[in-house]
Amino acid sequence: MGIKKFFMFLVMAFCFCSITFARQISVQILQLDETSEEITDKSYDIETLVLDGFFERNYIVTTSAASMFTNDDEALTLWKNGLGEALNGASDYFVQIEVYYTADKNLRKPVGMINKITWKLATVKTGLVINSATLSEIKIKPNGQEDLGAIASNLVKNINNAIKA
Repeated sequence: MGIKKFFMFLVMAFCFCSITFARQISVQILQLDETSEEITDKSYDIETLVLDGFFERNYIVTTSAASMFTNDDEALTLWKNGLGEALNGASDYFVQIEVYYTADKNLRKPVGMINKITWKLATVKTGLVINSATLSEIKIKPNGQEDLGAIASNLVKNINNAIKA
């Protein structure tokens, strides 16, 4: 019985230490797309893949609601709301990812294709932006569709590197 209790104690101590030192990040996806009146599946897929990527890197992950925006003032208002939610949720970092689409006019019904993605990262306690970047080289699969997995992986890698810097 003594050995079982000792191992149980070690497992509980490891879990407690992992939880207390985990960083928490809040993610907000924004979409600018003239071909859609609602958040597209692509934007939701990017959100899911980014969340999974941070989770795999041992972050506690939360989200703000994905939203549409049409101009910089709306994006700033959504930034402030998301940062406030991250503060209330005790997050360490807040990242806003803006997905910009352009219409493929060659189709009967124009479909938005990802043109670029910008992100900015802030520490929640101070609200100061510590890094930002634009991803303008969007990887395309052989079938002509965006490689959302590669895009999300690139975002997670760059944002994580910014946090560690």
